Amino acid sequence: MMPADKSRMQAGVSDFRTMRASTAVGLWVVVVIAGFLSLVLGTNEPSEPRTIALIAVSVVSTVLGLLVVPLLLRASVTAAARHPLLIALIACAGVTWVLALVPPFAGWAWAFPLVIAGGILSCVVPGWWRAAVPIITLALIFITGALVSHPTGSGSLASSPLATAGLASPADLIVIGTLVLLVFTPLSTVWALQVVLRLDEARQTASDLAVATERLRFATDLHDIQGHHLQVIALKSELAERLLVNQPERSAREIADIREIAKAALEDTRAVVNDYRTVTVAVEVRNAAAVLRSAGIDCEARISAPELSTSVGAVFAIAIREAATNVLRHSRATEAGIALCVVGGEYRLTVSNNGAGALRAGGTGLTGLRERLIPFLGTVQTARVDDVFTLTVRIPVTADSAPVDAPR
Repeated sequence: MMPADKSRMQAGVSDFRTMRASTAVGLWVVVVIAGFLSLVLGTNEPSEPRTIALIAVSVVSTVLGLLVVPLLLRASVTAAARHPLLIALIACAGVTWVLALVPPFAGWAWAFPLVIAGGILSCVVPGWWRAAVPIITLALIFITGALVSHPTGSGSLASSPLATAGLASPADLIVIGTLVLLVFTPLSTVWALQVVLRLDEARQTASDLAVATERLRFATDLHDIQGHHLQVIALKSELAERLLVNQPERSAREIADIREIAKAALEDTRAVVNDYRTVTVAVEVRNAAAVLRSAGIDCEARISAPELSTSVGAVFAIAIREAATNVLRHSRATEAGIALCVVGGEYRLTVSNNGAGALRAGGTGLTGLRERLIPFLGTVQTARVDDVFTLTVRIPVTADSAPVDAPR
């Protein structure tokens, strides 16, 4: 892994941890604010037994809310819906609101624990329940509160025009608006964290895909290089074995060629590992023609593409190597031809031989070649007429300088 990639990955992990920490702090602040408002706005007569019970249950609900917050920071929060802490929070918040509803009505401020419980519950339920739970919570609070509250309840604003019209006082409206705001706050906060979690998963998937793509590229390069070299080594070894008795000098030359080819294969393998191997069409055509001629195949090579770029030339070089290897392995050819030219706004490579064998399935060479041509909008075609087999590779000239960024 490159240092820049490692630095970006570490930065992503740091940002993710910061997001989790800020989400936890934000939710804790919301829970504390809700508990504080319920105590400050709802405590009118602390000496009453019901008020003392409300304070105690509200404090317990606030503590439980703080303990439940870490459950919302997990990658999968659906299992938290059955967690004992969340169940205890819902129960304590419900008890708080039921105590507040006992006539006379203790006030809307005691609904804050239930609002926090409903907001947290909406974060851990699946599907459309995430939107339904806050609405159900608010409906439950407003309906039950309206049934037991009196329009002219306590407070200095009881004689206001709103109260005279049978509506809640302006202070109650502010509290009710705060309840509506707080019930949706946990869901929006956790939703943002879930988006970051999905992005982190996507980043990890992209990283794994990049590794798999690089492995595939390396495997394809290794197949293209070593398949060709090993086929030539096998062919020359067989020839040297036949010539060993009657023509020892020629056999020695073939063995020397085998040594040179093995050295070239070793150098190419090292170059692939170090990722600095550059293949040129001219070199590959010369090597392919020499190998075919050494196998007794009369090969004619013709190149007429002087403006060919390095990237497109590397693809054509791989295609030439693959085609030459297939001629050696799968044909009984006595003549072969390699031609690269520009025809009708496209580069066209044609490799043919006159000794096509039986059609074979399951090979990976042409498949890998097609995958290499995808970024250049290139195509691979094969044709067989009698015993003449022709491989044609086409790449548009317009794709020479700007390959398409497509998956390989």
